Amino acid sequence: MNAIEILEYEHQLILDVLRMAQAQARLLAISDNMPVSKEPGMADFCAKFISRCHHAKEFELFVTLLQKGRSYVIGPITSFRAEHSHLCQLTASLAVVWKLRDEGQAGAAQVVAEYLTDYAGLMHDHIQKENRFYQVVSEILDDTDHLAIKAAFDRLDGETLGTDGHDRYCRWAHEFSAARH
Repeated sequence: MNAIEILEYEHQLILDVLRMAQAQARLLAISDNMPVSKEPGMADFCAKFISRCHHAKEFELFVTLLQKGRSYVIGPITSFRAEHSHLCQLTASLAVVWKLRDEGQAGAAQVVAEYLTDYAGLMHDHIQKENRFYQVVSEILDDTDHLAIKAAFDRLDGETLGTDGHDRYCRWAHEFSAARH
């Protein structure tokens, strides 16, 4: 897979997880008396896989695109970086309210459901824009660019997710989605 295909694969994985998470959020909103989540994986997936690793990979791609000197990439990249920042803030807020919910805080389940639904909707829209952008800029990158970006992706996987972390998160995401489908 080239760099664009890797990011698009991760986008699909993220969308699949968030689709299932939205269904779970609706269940959470029904009752504050549901058992404590046995899956700390959702908050962890959002914080580590999406916010730390995936967004960092996109930044690597953005740097390469900017170095190519194409001025038409500046606006979209600036917008995507601002959206990444906002999505990371939402992820942090979601983790806080999820913890409150698991601690039995009254009304926290409803807040988790709202935050998760909002986050999933924003992430869906963000990913759709990025995928369209990737199709436009794919011709800018040559094989050397893809190899350099893929090497940076591999380094980021190790730094942000640990040894074999990317594969662990991908397996978790597939299992999470399949178990709720």
